[in-house]
Amino acid sequence: MPATLRVCLLGAESTGKSTLAGALAARFDTLVNPEYGRPYTEVGRPAGAPWTSAEFTHIARVHCWYEDFLAGHARDVLFVDTDAYTTAVFHEVYLGTATHAFDDLVGRPYGLFLVCGLDVPWRGDGIREFEAQRRWMHERYLERARTSGAPWLLLEGAHPTRLAAAVAAVREALGEDRA
Repeated sequence: MPATLRVCLLGAESTGKSTLAGALAARFDTLVNPEYGRPYTEVGRPAGAPWTSAEFTHIARVHCWYEDFLAGHARDVLFVDTDAYTTAVFHEVYLGTATHAFDDLVGRPYGLFLVCGLDVPWRGDGIREFEAQRRWMHERYLERARTSGAPWLLLEGAHPTRLAAAVAAVREALGEDRA
């Protein structure tokens, strides 16, 4: 049995990663590894408490553990909503310093990166709080994709346009002609 293709979705806050990951999983009849940082923030920590490095390490390790678990159950491809690199970027934004606590996960390889562009409007939701850092974060994710050695694609335009381009890229990465 061939290994599951892992497709990582990257992008600044409010760029449509989760929506796109769900649509792709439905399109390919497979699974999504959802972002763990959001539910952790919503229910796993006291509101307003200062963040700690240990929390970011926890988020990265749980997210990657669940990714590995789901890869064994996915059908051909697993869509990964963010990665440990993203967690490291948020560590830097919240704490003002880089972390090396989970470097073993930050460079994790993926078969394809899909980077969601900034051409969609910002939508605050009570958890998202870095509209001013969007461009900086976007550039970091582009650099991650460019230097990964894996194929990658910048997705821009309305959701249907992004979805069509992503489906074509996934089909190419799978080496299949899927309808």
